Amino acid sequence: MKMLLYSKIFGKGNDFVILHGLFGNGNNWISFAKKIAKNFQVHLLDIRNHGYSFFTDEMDLDLMSKDLLNYINYHKLKNPILLGHSLGGKILMHFSMQFPFFTKKLIIVDIAPKLYKKNNQKELISILNKVNFNVIKTRNELSCFLKTHIKDIKIIEFFSKNVEKQKNGKLCFRFFLSGIEKNYDNFMFQNMKNKIYNGSVLFIRGEKSDYISLNDFSSIKKFFPKAIIKTIKNASHWVHIDNPKDFYNIIHGTVLQE
Repeated sequence: MKMLLYSKIFGKGNDFVILHGLFGNGNNWISFAKKIAKNFQVHLLDIRNHGYSFFTDEMDLDLMSKDLLNYINYHKLKNPILLGHSLGGKILMHFSMQFPFFTKKLIIVDIAPKLYKKNNQKELISILNKVNFNVIKTRNELSCFLKTHIKDIKIIEFFSKNVEKQKNGKLCFRFFLSGIEKNYDNFMFQNMKNKIYNGSVLFIRGEKSDYISLNDFSSIKKFFPKAIIKTIKNASHWVHIDNPKDFYNIIHGTVLQE
C-alpha cells in the first residue's frame, strides 16, 4: 500500500495544493490558506520526513514527486493549482517535468531551477544534531540554545515553532532529521530534468533574498518558457511571512482571478 502524505484541508472550490520548505510543515502556511479558502479548497501538505507525514530513510525529488502524484490521485484532484516554497518549489519544478498534465498552474516561491552549492543548510543540520531534548525542556530553552549558534532570529523562531511534546513529555522536532541529513545531497543537488514545461508558471522572489537573482531569469525561462517572475518588496526568503499583503495581491492578480 502506498503511503499517503498528511494534509489539512480548508474551504471549498477548485483545488489549491501547497508544499512547504525544508524543515517546515503545512502549518507554516495556515494564514495564507485561510485567506484563499473563501474561493478554493486548499490542501496543506506535509512532505515526507516532515510534520505528520511518514518518516523514511529514502528521500529525493523523484520520490517526493510521486508522493504528490499519489496524493492528487487519492483525493481525485482535478487540475489543481500547485504552490511550493523553497524545497516545495523544487519538488513542483521536478513534478511538472515528470507529470506535466496534472496541474493547472504552478506557483514557485523563492527558488530557481539551479544547483545551490553555497548555502548554510548543512551547517544548520549540524547545529540541530547538537540539540539534546533530554536537557532542553521548553521552546524558550531551545531558542536560548540556538542563539549561541545561529544569528538570524527568524531561523531561531522557525525551529522553535517546529517542535512538539511527545507522549513521554519530551520535546521533539516535527521533522525526521536523520532522514533529511542522509538524503540531503540526493534532493538538494539533484539536477533538473532536461525537459521544458509549457504550462502557466508564476515565480515569486523576495527582494532581499538571494535564492533567485536577476541572473537566474534566463534559466527559469529556459525550463519554463511561459514563466512570469514577480518580486516582493521588503521580503527575504520567507516571502509570505515578511510581506503577506503583497504576496497575496500578486497571486490574486496573476493567478486567482484568471
